[in-house]
Amino acid sequence: MRWADELRRLLRRPKKDPMPEEPGGLSCQEAAERLFEWLDGELEPELGARVGEHLETCARCYPWLVFERSFRAAVAGAARVGRAPEALRRRILSQLEQEGSDPGP
Repeated sequence: MRWADELRRLLRRPKKDPMPEEPGGLSCQEAAERLFEWLDGELEPELGARVGEHLETCARCYPWLVFERSFRAAVAGAARVGRAPEALRRRILSQLEQEGSDPGP
């Protein structure tokens, strides 16, 4: 998988931190705590800009941003596949009924 190789490359830590300052005025911890809100566009514009600046420019945080974007793209791609074949659906429902589970509608 190409994205996995890219993630491994990005996760290799440099021997020296090339960015001792905190991009966007945020620590890595603060940016990491806001990563998912930022990706979902749920932050106030000013804070969102600061978090985005940090995530896009920090050598330590950028690999996680790339991973999360790739993961979301993979999940979205899998969701486009569609519904399971009807035969598989019937088999699963039959197994659930045999085990006493209520499969619902």
